[in-house]
Amino acid sequence: MLDQSLIIFGSGDAEWPRVVYLLGVLILVFGGLTAYRGRLGTAAKHALIWVALVVGLVVVYAYREPLTRFAGPVIDVLAPGRMTVSVDNSGRQVLNVGRSSNGHFKLTADVDGHELDFLVDTGASSLVLTYEDAARAGIDVTALRFDRMVETANGITLQARAEIHTLKIGPLTLNNVPAGVAQEGQLFSNLLGMNVLNRFASWRVENGELIITPQS
Repeated sequence: MLDQSLIIFGSGDAEWPRVVYLLGVLILVFGGLTAYRGRLGTAAKHALIWVALVVGLVVVYAYREPLTRFAGPVIDVLAPGRMTVSVDNSGRQVLNVGRSSNGHFKLTADVDGHELDFLVDTGASSLVLTYEDAARAGIDVTALRFDRMVETANGITLQARAEIHTLKIGPLTLNNVPAGVAQEGQLFSNLLGMNVLNRFASWRVENGELIITPQS
């Protein structure tokens, strides 16, 4: 004689988890309807909220890649220096700088008590400040002499010499750091060059992070 359970539920034991799941859903639905008895308007409102949440999650998942590309630059503006600090085997605090969405390393540093954003540029021999940020950091830009000829990706330009008394990058501190100051309108981002990186014990790029280790 044919087992009636096979006709109703399918091909046997493998279908039972699905049946239990469907029964659970039905119990939840009927339980919800019972709870909202006499309040169909409220039930419909809550149902629409849940539908909107589910649809929103599906849309976010479906478009996660373009949303990530869009969010990257926004995050870079809001948090240009995503830095974390770890401790190495010798107890030194190591600075880890995450790569930004455009592939560069950006960080925020304290320049004589003023927070400024920097682009790490291993092609630059020294730290260079924009004219505007140099003034913001307390440098008397009106007294500067732009007599230092430097070659950049955009050609030859003139810079002025200056000195940063205290440069703090996270927990790392450097004193008396030579710097250049670009002419007004000639540079749109402060550059953290090799004269800064070379004052640390080491630096390297690993797994998408710039890792800076201080001197002992």
